[in-house]
Amino acid sequence: MELKISPSIMVCKTRELADYIREFEDVGLDSIHFDVMDGHFVDNIMLGTNLYNDVKSMTDIPVDIHLMTYAPEKFVDYFDLRKGDRVSFHPETTRQAFKILQGVRDKGLSAGIVLNPGTPITHLDELHEVTDFVTLMMVNPGFAGQKLVPNGLSKIRRVREKLNELDLEIDIFVDGNTTPENARKMFQHGANGIVVGTSSIVRSVENFKKEYRNYYDFILAA
Repeated sequence: MELKISPSIMVCKTRELADYIREFEDVGLDSIHFDVMDGHFVDNIMLGTNLYNDVKSMTDIPVDIHLMTYAPEKFVDYFDLRKGDRVSFHPETTRQAFKILQGVRDKGLSAGIVLNPGTPITHLDELHEVTDFVTLMMVNPGFAGQKLVPNGLSKIRRVREKLNELDLEIDIFVDGNTTPENARKMFQHGANGIVVGTSSIVRSVENFKKEYRNYYDFILAA
């Protein structure tokens, strides 16, 4: 499957946002990753509607809204989401996971679930018919700069095997500690979408384009 790179806007300095977006457009990114945190499901508060609107006013690149919140169904309508955007959430945070996925699709968006390190992949057995992609957390969610969890790579492989059993060819994104070396292993185990941050290529806007190309080539050289 096609390798897709999605930089986390959370780690970009606000004053450099417009410059980063120009670089993102130049390399033809798949999407921009946008973390929404409620301070309850994870111990952090992040990214709101004003920043989302600012990003969409500057680019047509799809935005991947990752809802790290309880009751994610309440948050979807906060955002003026556009065609091509993606919305993902953690299925254990709601009693209506199937309904939320249906509702996201009804808006013309791509719907996904996010599995934490301790969240079982069996959610896919019940949700696969309305799921367009899966994101696997390679760290405990909430903060950047954490170490890769021990079962991360094997979980990627197990999810890809599960999707094959279900006859689904959909994207598996990975999020957390996606250094070049780790990302290459993740790709080898079945992931084809990589959320990137300061541990990989979003370190300086001046060098982003070069780092992106080196990173992309390094993964595919596996």
